[in-house]
Amino acid sequence: MFSIFARPKPCKIMTLLRDTESQWHLSKIAKNSDTTYVYVTKLISKLQKGGLVSVESKGKKRVVKLTEKGVAAANSISELMNKLQD
Repeated sequence: MFSIFARPKPCKIMTLLRDTESQWHLSKIAKNSDTTYVYVTKLISKLQKGGLVSVESKGKKRVVKLTEKGVAAANSISELMNKLQD
C-alpha cells in the first residue's frame, strides 16, 4: 500500500539516514538500500539542494547526514510507512 503513495527507494534511504550511529557513505547507502551508487549520488544531490541532507567530505569518501529538516521529513516518512504496512 505504501508504494502507491510514495517512492519506496527514496523513502528507504531517508529512513536509513536516521541511524546516526553509522557513518553513511554513498556506497554504504547504496548497499543498504538495494540501489545503485549512481542512483544514490543523484538522489543525495537532490536532497542536498532541498536542504534535507548535508554532505561532508572525509578523505575520498563523502559522509551524508540528515539536517534538522531532513530528520523531520524522515520521521514523517517512517510514520507513514508504519501506518500503511501491508
